[in-house]
Amino acid sequence: MKNLYILSELFYPNKTSTAYIMTEIANYLVNSYRVSVITTNIRYDGNITENVEKLEYNVIRKKVGNVDKNSFFSRIKGAVGSSFLLAFELLKNVKKGEKVLVVTNPFLIIFFIAVIRVFKKFEYNLLVHDVFPENTIPAGLKSEKSISYKLIKLVFDWSYRKADKLIVLGEDMKQLLVQKGVSDSSINIIPNWYDEDLISPDFNRSDYLGIPNLDKKVVIGFAGNIGRVQGLDDFLESFTKVSDNKLVFVAVGDGAMMKFLKEKYGDKDNIYFLGNKPRNEQSYFLNAFDISLVTLAKGMYGLGVPSKSYNILKSGKPILYIGDSSSEIDLMIRENNCGWSFNWEEKAQLTTFLTNIKSSDINEFRIKNQELAINKFNSSIIKNQFFTVINK
Repeated sequence: MKNLYILSELFYPNKTSTAYIMTEIANYLVNSYRVSVITTNIRYDGNITENVEKLEYNVIRKKVGNVDKNSFFSRIKGAVGSSFLLAFELLKNVKKGEKVLVVTNPFLIIFFIAVIRVFKKFEYNLLVHDVFPENTIPAGLKSEKSISYKLIKLVFDWSYRKADKLIVLGEDMKQLLVQKGVSDSSINIIPNWYDEDLISPDFNRSDYLGIPNLDKKVVIGFAGNIGRVQGLDDFLESFTKVSDNKLVFVAVGDGAMMKFLKEKYGDKDNIYFLGNKPRNEQSYFLNAFDISLVTLAKGMYGLGVPSKSYNILKSGKPILYIGDSSSEIDLMIRENNCGWSFNWEEKAQLTTFLTNIKSSDINEFRIKNQELAINKFNSSIIKNQFFTVINK
């Protein structure tokens, strides 16, 4: 068997999205490679597997300091430390011709790996979940015209080009990397998949959510990171303009914008912020929603694909997407009729939609969306695509 090194800041027993995906990939590839995982000891947002099982491969955990995910400066400091430690550990271990799979988290990791790749000729596979520094623009952290941004972009464009093969989540992300000078032929599109342990539970959603009298309500739910690039404030601006009292908005998660949103909308009697819930409760909170909201702030085209979209489909729920037109989720919805899609300029149309939505519009999606998930986004299909790319 050939050696395969997998680098990810977050890994099992963390269960947040990146950790879950990288752990599942490692578990699949261990049947074909001698897998070694290089990760950190970070325990992210309390979403941890309680009964930790022994893995079938070597896991090297580098000790790093605590990071406040809601603090920009803490995240920068943590990214520098984690990236250096992970890259240095790879440098010590990897040999010429061996395979390496790296995910773009933390964002600085691709620079360090690119530098090592200059003088160590391993086979470098890069899984792109985020595109830096472009993702700092919609987050309001950088100006596209600033000299510092242009210099950083030059460095990172070079870093992306040092990968032998890149795996991206959608066509929009692929086009963005091509603009960086990455060869079209080296880019492979592989979407994420839905969690295999999702079920359709029989439960009372009012009791579960702690919100009374939901029987005749239409619950629009958001689950995930409540950060700067989600654009939830813009959505809630439209939501609060709808006078119909049948609508309820529920947010499950936390993030940098949570405090601001709670202060702005916390007094509304149909808006609820429930905080984090463990990943193993996904089947419950996704099924407590009538419609699942997926948002990406304006300018996020090609910069990310929310993996929760596939769990939403498997739960049989329609997606309400708000973000850039022609992005991966927008195209998926339009091609498969699995929900509704609006861009941020369509505020009047969004308000009209929210005003007119009724339960009969929602029920038609259940079987159709579940079949779409099973036929296109199940883990066996997607993981085999990873094996095919890495093995070739």
